[in-house]
Amino acid sequence: MLGKIKNKIKSSGIIGKAKYGKVWQEKFGDDQVQWYEEMHNSCLKMHNDFKEFLTKKSLSTILEVGCGAGYYPRNLKELFANIEYTGTDISETAIKFCKSKSPFNFICTDFLKTTLNKKFDLVFSHALIDHVYDVDLFIEKIIQSSKRFAYITAYRGYFPDLEKHVIRRNNLEGSYYNDISIKQVSKKLVGMGLQEHEYSFNSIKVADEGRDDDWQTIIKIEKDNNL
Repeated sequence: MLGKIKNKIKSSGIIGKAKYGKVWQEKFGDDQVQWYEEMHNSCLKMHNDFKEFLTKKSLSTILEVGCGAGYYPRNLKELFANIEYTGTDISETAIKFCKSKSPFNFICTDFLKTTLNKKFDLVFSHALIDHVYDVDLFIEKIIQSSKRFAYITAYRGYFPDLEKHVIRRNNLEGSYYNDISIKQVSKKLVGMGLQEHEYSFNSIKVADEGRDDDWQTIIKIEKDNNL
């Protein structure tokens, strides 16, 4: 019975008293743009690694899941000059902002509940897997949406020894705070048909304060075939 209730909560998007995504919906504006910029700056090593990854690939189409204020298409236009870019985010206000600042395609949607009518050469997502309500489904939809490449980052730590994801729910914000199990992600990828050489996990140290989030996680996927 408890499992059925939890599934109903997930499908409705309701978390306790707050709808999923409430924290991003309500805070958007000039302050929120600044918050996204600060988040980006706190993950510079990951972003630099991603830019290097991006420049080495031959890409025609890109999907960003959780584009927020659209940092990449707004500030790094040269990287996307000849690429068909699409950004998705659950926040309607964030998507409106992106559309007002950039000519690229932006879609307001809950990615976990969306079926896109095309696949992309690269699907990437920065620091969103830390907050989704179904980590396995998130990974599954990333892989299904990608023709060849995927790049996923988690900023809350690097957890190679966890057997399962640790999911923490914030009822007031309408958000989750997740510790991502490398072992569980690996099992999910193998279960979807990927071979070990098609994916990798990297950790990046960003601080030295004795906390989990001194470390950040990068998951790279390069599929041999279009799964």
